[in-house]
Amino acid sequence: MKFSIVVAAYNVADYLSECITSLANQKFQASDYEILIIDDGSTDGVTGELCDKLASKYKMVRTIHQDNGGLSAARNTGIKHSKGEFILFVDGDDFWSNLEFLDNLSRNIDTYKSDVVIFSYDKYYGKDESARIDFNSVPESGNIEENVIDLVRNSVLTAPAWNKCIRRNLFVEETLDFPVGFLSEDCLYCSYLLKLTAKYSILNIESYKYRQNRIGSITNVVKEKNVYDILKSIDIGLTNIGECKNNVRKAINIYFAISYISVLPYVSQYISNSEIMYLLKKYKYLLKFSNEIKNSSFNLTGKITRLLGLRLSIILLPKLLRIYKTM
Repeated sequence: MKFSIVVAAYNVADYLSECITSLANQKFQASDYEILIIDDGSTDGVTGELCDKLASKYKMVRTIHQDNGGLSAARNTGIKHSKGEFILFVDGDDFWSNLEFLDNLSRNIDTYKSDVVIFSYDKYYGKDESARIDFNSVPESGNIEENVIDLVRNSVLTAPAWNKCIRRNLFVEETLDFPVGFLSEDCLYCSYLLKLTAKYSILNIESYKYRQNRIGSITNVVKEKNVYDILKSIDIGLTNIGECKNNVRKAINIYFAISYISVLPYVSQYISNSEIMYLLKKYKYLLKFSNEIKNSSFNLTGKITRLLGLRLSIILLPKLLRIYKTM
């Protein structure tokens, strides 16, 4: 079996049928891929039953019910039960728009012998509005170690797990997994990919629809725990970084500089949290890597913080960025 698609589902009954149908109707040999729906202890009284109905409807679909453990726990369960040579992750409120996506992905893997395939996606605001994210700024395939700095500084190798197809051996042999108990879990997970992956390829093709502004989505609210967990991910991810080769070490610093800068506009309401402030001060040095980041918003935020200082920037950044976005 070539592909295992792990779908984490928690109280997403309004979107799950569209998600699973888009995966199950792929123009790809049905016996060569599986869809694992992990019902993560849904409490809406509907999602769990719907998972079972979808498993009955499509022969490549399996449902696993578990107590609520969070997104990481659900994905780890899917990995544990997967049979495919490659693993993909889809959030239960997202979907694929291209019925030939798996076929294109398979041919990409066969051509480039990749360990990880990074594919483009659309920020989906509704049927008539979306914003495409492509990755045309780097070579379409290559050795991670040789290209890692460009992959990170151009925001190609970034945190989301759902726009990557990963060779299963990385999970089995390298014990790659998702950190349980963390919000913003993809931040630390992807940093491990930087260290473990040998070959990559890019697939710029329309398919993944990343749903925006869904009521109840955990990505719509930046909570105190989100901020702390990202900073703690930086703390863990930079442990033993000295053992990495120079270019990988630099890439990881740039990667976590992006993570560090991403939380700065949201910290002002949490300055009374001593652990958050300690980690912010400890990793303030990451700001010097902001000049390496091609994304203009992150680059500007880093420059402002270096100019004004950390504490003043924390207070002013929310207002300054709102002004910047209206220009």
